[in-house]
Amino acid sequence: MTAAALVGVRRAARPNLRPVNPRSDMAQVADLIGLAFSGELDASGLQMIREMRAFGRAGWLGYQLSRMMLPPAARPHGFVWQEQGRIVGNASLLPVEGYPQRWVLANVAVDPEWRRRGIARRLVVASLAEAARLGARLLILQVAQSKREVQALYANLGFATTSVRTHWSRPARLPAPQGELPDGPQPRPPTEWEEQWTFLRQLHPEGLIWPFPPEDDLFRPSGMSAFLSAGRVRHWLWRQDGELVASLTAQARAAFQEWRLVLSCAPARRGKLEGAMLAHALAELPPDLPLSLEYPTGTADAALEALGFRAGRALTWMALDLPAEAQGVPG
Repeated sequence: MTAAALVGVRRAARPNLRPVNPRSDMAQVADLIGLAFSGELDASGLQMIREMRAFGRAGWLGYQLSRMMLPPAARPHGFVWQEQGRIVGNASLLPVEGYPQRWVLANVAVDPEWRRRGIARRLVVASLAEAARLGARLLILQVAQSKREVQALYANLGFATTSVRTHWSRPARLPAPQGELPDGPQPRPPTEWEEQWTFLRQLHPEGLIWPFPPEDDLFRPSGMSAFLSAGRVRHWLWRQDGELVASLTAQARAAFQEWRLVLSCAPARRGKLEGAMLAHALAELPPDLPLSLEYPTGTADAALEALGFRAGRALTWMALDLPAEAQGVPG
């Protein structure tokens, strides 16, 4: 979207649209998100909604406490839409920690009674201008794969799909696969981390772990991070005819009480190697924690299900490059 178009949007803004005020809007925004995404929020999302409601209804003191106790996602930039004195629409903007030019558009929500009136579009377009004003050069979002109309809205505004991934989970204490492990996957020696990192960065320029760009911290065996992660990060690689064709990393996350898996296969071999890679991990990882995995939707479903993984939500990742000239758009 050009700077001129964004300026036009600013001038055409209706009085119903205004910047979000975390001090006074937190409870209403929480209620709206809970209503708009009913049945879609995971446990952590539901917990945040409950906390936002509680702090928001506690007034000034609640806001001050929320600044100490809630993550930044509870106090975003962005906009709300009001009708008859009530918030019926919301769009949140969040910076990605450590990447000042990378921002997330999240919680675009409209009360069901007020949908199909162009409110979501106005909220998103206003958010594009605000993100540019704040210095963003890349705006990213996630939307349920099933929400085709919402994806069409974002595509019409210039967003492009970068990935479609399903969240898979495996409960704790399920038995590992029985029998002899398939040949191929091998533990990764520390000296091969750069090859693994290059492989992953080429396959996933959009990022490996939402909402960050590709980062090497998880794979680099050096410095304090390696010392702190000893025993909590494990890697496997698979080579065929001397070529690296698959990579798997498992990271124990204490805060979530789970092993997070990062699995990637060369495009020509997707759907063929995942089961063997995961079988090796399941045989070696302690069984006391559940596992989670984000993987391209529809790629290796049968293999994952056979190993005890359960499919959750499929999310489409989308991104929009904000042109440099848009950053001069007045707020």
